[in-house]
Amino acid sequence: MAVNFPYLDVSNCNASVRVAQNGGQIFGFDRVGEPPVLWISPSAIYKSGVALRGGIPICWPWFGPHPKDESLPQHGFARIMPWELEDFYESDKGVTVSSFKLTDSKQTMNMWPHRFELTLHVEVSKALKIRLVTKNKDERPFEITQALHSYFFVGDIGQVEIDGLDGKEYVDVTTGKSHVQKGPLVIDGETDRIYRHKTTCRLVDKSIGRTITVEPKGSGSTVVWNPWKEKACSLPDFPDDGYRNMVCIEAANSGVMDDKVVVDPGQEYTLEKNIYLDSI
Repeated sequence: MAVNFPYLDVSNCNASVRVAQNGGQIFGFDRVGEPPVLWISPSAIYKSGVALRGGIPICWPWFGPHPKDESLPQHGFARIMPWELEDFYESDKGVTVSSFKLTDSKQTMNMWPHRFELTLHVEVSKALKIRLVTKNKDERPFEITQALHSYFFVGDIGQVEIDGLDGKEYVDVTTGKSHVQKGPLVIDGETDRIYRHKTTCRLVDKSIGRTITVEPKGSGSTVVWNPWKEKACSLPDFPDDGYRNMVCIEAANSGVMDDKVVVDPGQEYTLEKNIYLDSI
């Protein structure tokens, strides 16, 4: 793994986490003596200004393509901009906290004409806790969509199910049609779903024998994504068989079904995601 940008590598008695200056992106979370929690593509490009495939990219200030100008970066500019380390400390034994900041610049104003301050808080212990705080430093309100786009490592996608979505309405992005989830979600083909759902999900991985609990706050949508075989083969930074060992579960304000956030001048909005692990 040749990493061509600065990053923070934190280890304590419970776990380790790696956070890149490029995009403020978490690209590693490993508990001591256990399989990795996050999936990183073996073909990922570790280069400043390039979105890294895997980990937890920050999609901001828009999710997906720009609603009016598709020439602008997919999922916004936050994931390809350099962030600054703001703080780093141990709050308790085995609990390490860091924070990173991104603010408006001439470059960001050319893409999105608003003054802002974006702060990422990362707490690593046996759990991983993430907070993304948007502050409006402008003189007028602005609207955002956003996501903490987590790629989770799984032992075998064929032995995975996701609990917590039963009865929830979702949009199938592959068809544009709406459905209601029945029972646990099983991934057995290309999956790109946006659930109008903001409660806890559980990723049950029978091949590894663990559950990953994803607890969001401040989100209005849960996004689940796996490209499956055909699409994986078309992605240049994704191995052909990589879909077998990953699934994305994202806490988002996706823009779908009016899931948007308006931040008034001088106000803040916080999107959180807490990740816990247990044995089955």
